[in-house]
Amino acid sequence: MRKIHLMALAASVTLTAMSASAQTTAYGYTMYPSLSPAMISFDINSPSSTTSLGSFSKAEPRSGALVGNTLYMMGIDDDFDVWFYSMDTNTGESQTIKKMRDGTTPADMSYDYSTNTMYFISNSPEVDGVSAIGTIDMENGEQTFTHDLAYYCKALAIDARGQMYAMTNSGYLLKVNKATGEAVTIGATGLSFATWMSFHSMEFDRKTGTLYLAAWTSEQKSILYTLSTTTGEATLVGNIGDGTHTVALGIPYAPADGNAPARVSDASIAADKSGALYATLTWTNPVNDYNGTPLDGVISIEVVNTTSGEKIVIDDCQPGETMQREVEVSQAGMYAFDITAANEAGASIETTVEAWIGHDVPAAVGNPSAKLNPTRLMVNDLSWSAPTIGAHGGYLDKRSLKYDIVRLNDGKTIAQNVSGTSFSDVNLLDDLTRYSYQITAKNSEGTGETIKTNDLVNGPAVECPYIAPFNSWQESGQYWTVIDGNQDKYPFVWYNDFMNMFGQGGDKGYYIYQKHETNYANDFIVSPPILFTEGHEYKVTATVSNDDIAGYREESFLFYNLQGYELANAIPLGTESFTVKHPSEFRDYSITFKVEDDGMGSADESFPSFIALCCNSKYDMGMLLVSKMMIEDITPDTPVTGDVNSDGEVNISDINALIDMILSGNADVKGDINRDHEVNVSDINALIDIILNQ
Repeated sequence: MRKIHLMALAASVTLTAMSASAQTTAYGYTMYPSLSPAMISFDINSPSSTTSLGSFSKAEPRSGALVGNTLYMMGIDDDFDVWFYSMDTNTGESQTIKKMRDGTTPADMSYDYSTNTMYFISNSPEVDGVSAIGTIDMENGEQTFTHDLAYYCKALAIDARGQMYAMTNSGYLLKVNKATGEAVTIGATGLSFATWMSFHSMEFDRKTGTLYLAAWTSEQKSILYTLSTTTGEATLVGNIGDGTHTVALGIPYAPADGNAPARVSDASIAADKSGALYATLTWTNPVNDYNGTPLDGVISIEVVNTTSGEKIVIDDCQPGETMQREVEVSQAGMYAFDITAANEAGASIETTVEAWIGHDVPAAVGNPSAKLNPTRLMVNDLSWSAPTIGAHGGYLDKRSLKYDIVRLNDGKTIAQNVSGTSFSDVNLLDDLTRYSYQITAKNSEGTGETIKTNDLVNGPAVECPYIAPFNSWQESGQYWTVIDGNQDKYPFVWYNDFMNMFGQGGDKGYYIYQKHETNYANDFIVSPPILFTEGHEYKVTATVSNDDIAGYREESFLFYNLQGYELANAIPLGTESFTVKHPSEFRDYSITFKVEDDGMGSADESFPSFIALCCNSKYDMGMLLVSKMMIEDITPDTPVTGDVNSDGEVNISDINALIDMILSGNADVKGDINRDHEVNVSDINALIDIILNQ
């Protein structure tokens, strides 16, 4: 008969107290060839004295992580090939695992003992200016990117429970959900880093839960710090050796005694689907010990609610058995449960499952969108989809969903307690404005998550001539809309050239399209609404250049007419693309077109429409720079009524010209002075009246 024991614990985890003077050996790798890069060891509490253990001569190290007594490394050689290799911390011997021509050199690496997975962090391959996390195959070094982060990061660490942390390039510590890539800021480290070759390394002492950072500081030294996982604050430990740039910080960790059971597998938690205050835990008991030897005899299972401290102990369990237990909680919230297996040799590593139990506030709405109203210019139409889950993944009461909407550009709450999934902002500002909106979902449980819509430019249509010099974002840059037509996440961006990168004078702004390695461009910048008149001719001019880094590569673009900020019904103005191949020299490119009568309303009706420039360059080009756009009305002046001989004046000679028209039978509409669609003697009388009344 199994015995189930319930007891309340004062704390969910008890750590063995360690003396402040106890020595813990840490490992790292110094970087530069000129300084004989090598794997080193040192006391984590006194890092100034280091010991060289061995080196790998084929590549310069960039990042690494310790697993057992093996330091796994990623480095790069003179041909920019990436090497995945290992170093034995006992012998100093190195071993090549894989030489890769198409790999990335991570900024940092960390091993997740909770899932036996090597993670890395590097520049995102999809989005400029942010980092991404991914996994490394320990057998062949193959890298798989899993999630982009919303930050640019330089260091990574994972604690014993599998919680991931990252540090931004500006020195903020983040807590990262490795399953989704979502990150929250813990706080500033307060450190200042070197601006070149800025490689850092973070690692946990998983026995004590202490987070360490080997930082390459503004002093151009590698200095060891501890970081608070609650505030982010850094505390100085000391220089690593003489400050030589050190990466691949590693601190040994043995998760469990070799004869203790391996961790439970297939652990999961399922909160009650109706929102009741209980959940069901399921797992499979281990069949082997940590060394891989089959378990002999029964084991015990311990389930700890790490939030409340309540513990369930289940004795006399069979190895390999699939088990299930129901747990109750006192109130709705996020709960984590540690499941461990134990025998006489000790306990296994914890396997943690986590879930929100009970009713939850709403997650953010889906597909938040702001669009121009299709029939009225001065209206912004907002739409979204209702959340289907709680903000924390818990039960959501959909019947009580409501929404609040804030217009962010002026901070005005434009709607509260909206019950549907759309709203129209009809009270826009009097001037051309770049709008964005914040939508917050809420229900009977409280206020849920907030999300922002896309930006949207709207306002009174501007009249021609309309000139948009992109020197200033405030003056004109903000009123143009970027559309990623091929959806490859390489759109136009507005850039202020304060560094004079392109030799065109300081503090000059541009819209820049940055090439993609494999995709042809189909990327747009779209004007604000512009007033056009039927029957009029217009000229569109773009002032453009290509970059001087890859100036031998040509760029190309077309002009388009759009009905708004969407590509549906986009019409090219012209059939041939313009070719740009004059780096660091801006030139004007123009096209003219006539706005025809659409058969609706009067023949000279005015209406708003939109002009766009579309970069359609071949993949793997350079950059297209647009410094100015101009739209002009070039329609010739309308002749003065009665100026029959077209000399710019109405006088007696027009009567003679009109008589000649009548006698010759020429029914030119110019002579139809009285507008009866005929040229006759009555037109002479009408013309005399015009002359006499001038």
